[in-house]
Amino acid sequence: MSFSKMMEFPELNKYRFKGVEIFPVETEDFRELNIYLLDNDLKDIFSLFIQNILEDIAESITEKEAITKTFNVISKWKKLFDKINFNGLSLEYQKGLLGELLFINSLLDAGIESDVILNAWMGPDFDDKDFRFGDIGIEVKLTSSKHPKLKITNEGQLDIQNLNRLFLILYIVEHVQGNGFTLNSLVSQIRIKLSSNFNSLSLFNERLLLLGYLQIDEEYYNTMFRSKEIYTYAVTSEFPRIIKSQLPSGIYDTSYSIEISAVENFKIEQSITNNLINGKSSH
Repeated sequence: MSFSKMMEFPELNKYRFKGVEIFPVETEDFRELNIYLLDNDLKDIFSLFIQNILEDIAESITEKEAITKTFNVISKWKKLFDKINFNGLSLEYQKGLLGELLFINSLLDAGIESDVILNAWMGPDFDDKDFRFGDIGIEVKLTSSKHPKLKITNEGQLDIQNLNRLFLILYIVEHVQGNGFTLNSLVSQIRIKLSSNFNSLSLFNERLLLLGYLQIDEEYYNTMFRSKEIYTYAVTSEFPRIIKSQLPSGIYDTSYSIEISAVENFKIEQSITNNLINGKSSH
């Protein structure tokens, strides 16, 4: 990307991430921003990354606006690339993806249209909420702990701002040797259900890439689980949580855990989640 000599770039050290190198080149006439792919195994996800930049800067009027948008996209994608390692996604990220896929699978089984589900899937966009169906938000958690708890990773996850309702779904699973599901098998199940709709299948595969699920890493995703319990909670203003408006200035990325016993009164019937997007559920 070429810019005039007078344009300044942010400090590039803050934007370096795995598999990608970003550096400036200066000539007599212009400044150039180079983005290089270093790991060819990431070429599919790198293509989406570059496409995202091009789409965001397409309507920029000034060079400064284009630079700002470019580095906003780079910051977003740095989060993704930084969680990919050479042995696949960490087990923590696998569990996060497993929970989201279990929810998608349940909605498909309930007859919800695939394009509605996939367009509501916010996880790949690094949104605070995993799913948004209009003004209804869904946050999904999965744990295999013998002493389950709700692990909240930032102050935005349980914030109801700009939402009419927010629900939190907790999948409690256990490790098994057989008769269970793996990350790979769940992906395959959903792909089969989407196979008759090319656009939905393509969108699903793209969303998986955005979350760091790469075909080259499939050998690392054969840990088998079995569902034990599924709990659904209505997150209201009384729900025990930490949100941005409660934090002192300068404090962010607040992670914390909530005891299951502390939210017992907010539990609702799991079957209600099948009707969430129709606005039929109630506390």
